[in-house]
Amino acid sequence: MPAIFHVDQARTFKAVMFMSAAPKTEFGKNDVQATLKDGTPKWEVQVVASFEQFGKVENEILKIGVNSYKNPGEALQHMPQPVELVGFRVGVSPVDKRVDQNGREKITGGTAWYQADEVRALNAAPPARASKSEG
Repeated sequence: MPAIFHVDQARTFKAVMFMSAAPKTEFGKNDVQATLKDGTPKWEVQVVASFEQFGKVENEILKIGVNSYKNPGEALQHMPQPVELVGFRVGVSPVDKRVDQNGREKITGGTAWYQADEVRALNAAPPARASKSEG
């Protein structure tokens, strides 16, 4: 069963507004920023996501993990600000795994987590791509 799902932001949310970005800290060490194995710093970005559910608009604060050498909120001048979550994905980590009487693994419960490659202001142009010269 897949555990990570890529999200089409435009079809899922009515709006996504940047609220804050802060270093993600190591568990139990509030003064140490968490990093990937290669040393890339981890950040926690908070956004307010508006979406329609059962004919009613709902708003929820989402905590998005972003791995970056620079603060992902640095280029965002003010809050709240409409943003695009580039490479946005949702993952599900199982809470409890059990083996049933037939020896099959059963997962009960789970925790959703959110991650993006980048947080970009909606009015910002995407980064320029290197073009191959013809010749």
